[in-house]
Amino acid sequence: MSQVRVPVHELTPLAMNQAAPNPAPETGSPLIRTLAQITRRFHPKGTDRLVRLVHPPGNNQPVRTIVDYDDGLKMHVDTHSFCEWYIFFYGHFRPRVSELLNRMLQPGHVAIDIGANIGMHSVIMGNRVGPTGRVMSFEPDPHPHARLRANLRLNGLDFVETYQAALSSKSGKTTFYLHDDTIGNYANASLHAENVGKSTRAVDVDLYSLDDFIARNPVPRLDVIKLLAQGEEWNVLQGGLKTIEKYRPKIFFLYEPSYWQRQGRNLMDAVKFFKGYGYTTYAIEFGPRRVVTEEIDMGQVFLATPEPLPA
Repeated sequence: MSQVRVPVHELTPLAMNQAAPNPAPETGSPLIRTLAQITRRFHPKGTDRLVRLVHPPGNNQPVRTIVDYDDGLKMHVDTHSFCEWYIFFYGHFRPRVSELLNRMLQPGHVAIDIGANIGMHSVIMGNRVGPTGRVMSFEPDPHPHARLRANLRLNGLDFVETYQAALSSKSGKTTFYLHDDTIGNYANASLHAENVGKSTRAVDVDLYSLDDFIARNPVPRLDVIKLLAQGEEWNVLQGGLKTIEKYRPKIFFLYEPSYWQRQGRNLMDAVKFFKGYGYTTYAIEFGPRRVVTEEIDMGQVFLATPEPLPA
């Protein structure tokens, strides 16, 4: 693996009035834009095959524009990136997570977005909790982190705190392996080299446990955590034991079997972990919401919710 190290900033929340790179000028053919306007509203069976045929993600003529997003929000998109390609053609990314965030969060609530990418869920969090609440968004990859800030700025969510840092079981410094440019997916960067493409750059990043971060940045409450960390989810949970026990937030977490199994973990390890804290784990992304009682082979986001404490 060919790696080039580049420096990143110390862990500090970046104010939205600091200069953030401006997105590239709008590009893309009128035909593709018109098609996307249709597919964002209607996507019957066969839509995905059609849009991948006429404008596949990662192609060398990407569309760069601004699209309508969730509940009056807007989003910068660049279809070279798979996540943004998906938003361009479908108007959302992991829509079940977005739907539940909208239901769960209220003005004044506190939320943490770990693995925020371009902010597809951070903007929803900020929109729901408002300036009386608090949102802390972590994205260690410099490219999506810059786009995260641009999307927050686009929506006037200047109170959302952004951190170019990673979370794990312990605090310190570590190597972060960036996305593989050859596959057009800015969401596949990882703390684990084996989880990304064969030729990537790497950066040195600040690493924090959730417990250490909360100890340095106290919050009066913590309502929701979204945890999509490309194979680091288990370690992030181990670094947040005190936080989970004290605040009992609802926790969305990504389970990708191949990533977890490389660390000797599986989905039932997460189910047992959460059960030990009085939580129930649900499958939420495909089909009706249901309690997880056995292994599920398909990678997806799960939701762990705390049961009421005994009186």
